[in-house]
Amino acid sequence: MESSSVRTAQRNLARSKKTTETAVDLEDRNILVKDADIWNGKGFTRGCILILEGRIKRIARSITDSGVETIDALGLKALPGLIDVHVHLRDIGLAYKEDFATGTAAAAAGGFTTVLDMPNTVPPTDSASRLIEKRRVAAQKTYVNVGFHAAAVSDSHDIESLADAGAFSLKLYMPKPIAPFDVENDQAIEKMMRTAGRVGTPVTVHAEDLVTGENTSKTDSFEAAAEARPPIFETRAVDRLLRIQKKARCHVHYCHLTLRSSLTKITGSTRSTSEVTPHHLLLSKKILSSLRWRAWMVPPLRSEETRWSLLKSTLTGLCSVIASDHAPHAVIEKDQSVSKSPPGIPGLETTLPLMLTLVNRQQMSLSLLVKLLCDNPARIFGLKSKAKLRRGADGDVVLVDLKKKSMIDSSKFFSKAKYSPFDGFRTQGAVHSTIVGGGVVYREGEIVAGEGSGSVLRSGSC
Repeated sequence: MESSSVRTAQRNLARSKKTTETAVDLEDRNILVKDADIWNGKGFTRGCILILEGRIKRIARSITDSGVETIDALGLKALPGLIDVHVHLRDIGLAYKEDFATGTAAAAAGGFTTVLDMPNTVPPTDSASRLIEKRRVAAQKTYVNVGFHAAAVSDSHDIESLADAGAFSLKLYMPKPIAPFDVENDQAIEKMMRTAGRVGTPVTVHAEDLVTGENTSKTDSFEAAAEARPPIFETRAVDRLLRIQKKARCHVHYCHLTLRSSLTKITGSTRSTSEVTPHHLLLSKKILSSLRWRAWMVPPLRSEETRWSLLKSTLTGLCSVIASDHAPHAVIEKDQSVSKSPPGIPGLETTLPLMLTLVNRQQMSLSLLVKLLCDNPARIFGLKSKAKLRRGADGDVVLVDLKKKSMIDSSKFFSKAKYSPFDGFRTQGAVHSTIVGGGVVYREGEIVAGEGSGSVLRSGSC
């Protein structure tokens, strides 16, 4: 058991890292966005956005002679910088799959100015010291704002240390815990949730209840592997966790849900939020026979009927968040038999074009898109200065061309993962420029900032 003095020292060390790890040159964070159609919460207003020292200083119909770099945004829509609360950037020990530079370059190309990284890395993010080290490495490489989830751990003092070190949540991965944790023990989960609730840290959860004795690995095809993780696994996990959560009185965020019934239950529960992904909204398991490993992820793709029900539920506002679950792997790893192919696909560069296509098809309103990709992620994870285009907010802006037609081509990804089940999809709506804290990071297909130009975030300080 840690002594009080050791825990105090850890907390002081975590706090001392705040300035050094998130410091940026604010003198270069001045820019004027001119003649954009600016999102005002309900629609668009033509005007200019002046960002000084990383924050929005003024929004007006006309701003002249500001003496700073100017972007002519005529014909472009200015949206708040997008927030992806569920990405896997892989660094440190899995950097051959992705690293903080390539992953956040992909984020910028996709219009995301803030991402929250998951803890199932090598080494896992299961202690304050490992979180601090991850923050240190990321600060040298990131192009956008990055925060970190931590692994769900059982020791209350460790949970407190992770919270003090700036963890945005504790991730409970039910199929295979990231850190030693008895996921089959309701009392262990309740204890962890109670401590998380006490320190004000949400719990994020991969809700698939694969109980002991159910072996889903001995299958001979990707279709069979999907069938071996049926919807009942999600239903069982959600029901169980909602029951435990009600006792623990902790905020729980349910990741990458695939069922309308899950969204309905979570919407009816206090302190609960839900998340869906573009691939579960737009793809069904019928493509597994042809795309195989390119479309293999967990939870797996569902039936066309289930997919359509999830999409309709999302379009009517039943879910809280859309996240990419950007989970890159090396192609040489993916292109194997189902028992060896790791689940996961890249998604940072495809999420916004796919959702803007729904907007252009008049299936999704732009206000709902902003709610699911900006407003709600910021509210749920305490990013108070993000997701707003107003005076005093952080200067995170994405300029989009709603008319531009493109085709998804994974060979051009900034991510190291050059594959996608969406290859060949035709989209309408594209990112023109991504501005992070007043600095242009991405413009018309190119990264134009240097590595380390982004910031590392701490929960409770943004």
